[in-house]
Amino acid sequence: MSKKLIGYIIGGAVLLAAAITGAAVNINIENGKVKADIVYSAESVTPEITEGVDGIESGRGEVKINGETIPTVESVDATGPQVNPEDETPTECPEGEECGRGATYPYVDTSTPQAFINATLGGCYDVDGHYNEQCWDYAALFFLNYAGRTFYTCGTGAAKGAFADGCWQKNAGNEFVFTTNPTDIIPGAIVGFNNGTFGHVGIATGYYNNGYVTLAGQNQGGGLCPGSTMGARVNVINISLKYFAGAFIPKTYIPRPQPSPEPTPAHSPAEDTITYVVKRGDSLSAIMKRFEGTIDWNMMNDYAKHWVSTKIKPGQTVYEGWTSRFGVGLYAGDVIEYRK
Repeated sequence: MSKKLIGYIIGGAVLLAAAITGAAVNINIENGKVKADIVYSAESVTPEITEGVDGIESGRGEVKINGETIPTVESVDATGPQVNPEDETPTECPEGEECGRGATYPYVDTSTPQAFINATLGGCYDVDGHYNEQCWDYAALFFLNYAGRTFYTCGTGAAKGAFADGCWQKNAGNEFVFTTNPTDIIPGAIVGFNNGTFGHVGIATGYYNNGYVTLAGQNQGGGLCPGSTMGARVNVINISLKYFAGAFIPKTYIPRPQPSPEPTPAHSPAEDTITYVVKRGDSLSAIMKRFEGTIDWNMMNDYAKHWVSTKIKPGQTVYEGWTSRFGVGLYAGDVIEYRK
């Protein structure tokens, strides 16, 4: 049986006032400050995050960024307005300057999703001067730097208002493709949720993952911002898509069709070995998808026993690494072999 608990944030970690039992836990994060209403899952769902984000560590079914485990979250809802509805006027970049430089919002590199997230992770952004560091501000920061215009809620003052019919068209413009199919999500997509009073918005750091997506955003359980009465620092969570409202996908992030290369054959049982070089942020589920063409979570432990380190931990299987006292099965730069 679950309990409704009150938690608060110190250094980005949620401290709970009682033990968690049963299903999801509803936590209205407080500490004399107004925060978002976040429903954390009692069961962790392995997140998948794209390569290129700094500070990623993975192993034993967990993914961490800068030493902090990415929490699994069922829903997020702000407890106050996201933006002043009367303040939604277009913000143009100063003439002759790169978008954001010299304006009221900071310049952030949006050339790739990874560049934007690496530059903002752990930061605090209040681009409109209202209600401190809200999730809307983080999406607006991206819009202002990527498209040179603001992120509209169309008079609602709520993040979910930006995804409503009649408003999403205004936000999509010529720079974004709008979708209501969660399987379309790619890294860099601005993902919205329509639960609760105000909903939530953030930026995907990975692809659709069995009903979840890793999401960078503000006011979703990150550490306190200095002097803030509402909002919280940019962090990454693994959030359920059951309240998915839609996503704006930057057109320059959509992969362009390439000439079809020779297909990489899936691993054949007839092969004795297959070799792979581990990259930073790799997960065994992604490796299984690459070589087997599918992900079978029920077979993951057995699959891990067939992959053997030849460089960093010679002779050690990925499974042995998971269950060791270090709890690490994959090492960036290692050369691993699949052995029958």
